[in-house]
Amino acid sequence: MERLETILIVDDETDLTRGLARTLQMALPVTVRTAASGEEALVILKQESVDLILTDISMPEMSGMELLEQILADDATQTVILMTAYGTIDVAVSAMKKGAWDFLQKPFASDTLARIVTKGLERHRLLRENRELTARLAETSGSPLVGNSVPIRQTLDTLAMLGQSDVTVLIRGETGTGKDLAARIIHEASARKAKPFVTVNCPALPEGLLESELFGHKKGAFTNADTDKVGLFDQARGGTLFLDEIGDLTPGLQTKLLRVLQNREIRPLGDTESHTVDVRILAATNQALESKIDDTSFRADLFYRLNVATVTMPPLRDIRDDIPLLVEHFLSKASRDLKLPRKQLSPVLMASVCNRPWPGNTRELENTLTGWVALTQGDTIDLCEVPDTPPHGAPPTDSFAVPYLDQKEKIIESFTRDYLHRLFTETGGNVALSARKSGIKRQSLQKIIQRYAIDVESYRK
Repeated sequence: MERLETILIVDDETDLTRGLARTLQMALPVTVRTAASGEEALVILKQESVDLILTDISMPEMSGMELLEQILADDATQTVILMTAYGTIDVAVSAMKKGAWDFLQKPFASDTLARIVTKGLERHRLLRENRELTARLAETSGSPLVGNSVPIRQTLDTLAMLGQSDVTVLIRGETGTGKDLAARIIHEASARKAKPFVTVNCPALPEGLLESELFGHKKGAFTNADTDKVGLFDQARGGTLFLDEIGDLTPGLQTKLLRVLQNREIRPLGDTESHTVDVRILAATNQALESKIDDTSFRADLFYRLNVATVTMPPLRDIRDDIPLLVEHFLSKASRDLKLPRKQLSPVLMASVCNRPWPGNTRELENTLTGWVALTQGDTIDLCEVPDTPPHGAPPTDSFAVPYLDQKEKIIESFTRDYLHRLFTETGGNVALSARKSGIKRQSLQKIIQRYAIDVESYRK
């Protein structure tokens, strides 16, 4: 029997929680748990899986805002809806900026409650499916979308929703932000996931060759066309065609692509007849296509055909809080791929990495870390071992660009990661033994492991 989704209601007014529980169980097929305080809610969350949390803001001892922060610190993808009385709307809006999903203003109608909770549960299901998808991608490609920051969570929400439809999507973002990965996530979350995912690197081929690659050709269509060739549109039949860096298409190919998008038909070079193709189109660009439309180098009608839905990948400077997680992930991947011992960054080097500008975004970070793993000895990579790194992580033009508390927090986090790496290396990932050797209570150690997303299994031999 399939498990009913579980809602946790947190409010110090017990009559209200009972009433809300009855209302939700009458309206939706859910299990409802209740808690009279934030502390009680945290105990429940440690003991069982909860799909959505509905909490009041104004509570004694631990406020709803404090509860929200603790919940998201343990699970940044948790869906939390706040209940607020008149006069605290500004607090609710502030909480949403910190990661709450939505809020209800008291008093609210039963149908409003059921509607918002239903949408919250849908969001939770999409996120759960996305996490499962990301895990599958990690096994196959080694490069999932890593991060717990608000921009990454919002991006994952958007990609999961786009996977549920079949619309054309334009993926925007700077070089190195993972637009190709976003396209693959959309495909894997869609009904087409069992069909091909075909990538076309638009700038890599000249116009004549790219046209043949896209649409195919018949034997004798041009010099050296010795056989029929199946184009990429036909190779992606039933699946997804990803057009990377669409802004570099020549005007002639833009016109032909527009015709395909309008009619869903292609004509191979040298053929006298067109045929239909069932392909979903995803496109990506790092260019401002609106500017290219203004200077007539990109067709406006093609832009509108591609821009049915849009997602913009965040640059690394907007998700700096995720850099330690990315570092951990890329170091593990590099060590695994290069068949070298697992390595860590020293606290000083980690602080430097967190504060560098990284104009090439996540791709530059990954390539840099892979080079360091390959070119350094020992388990810990230190600042003095790597080239072209600003001292103490600050750009040479402004040694105080990053506030004191931010630099301190990064160094503490880096020290913690380095300490746990050495500890788990020595204990072979045995958490109980690690707790005894470090003098940290096992429960506290588990929280630290969860907070920093440490892969303990990778240390076990």
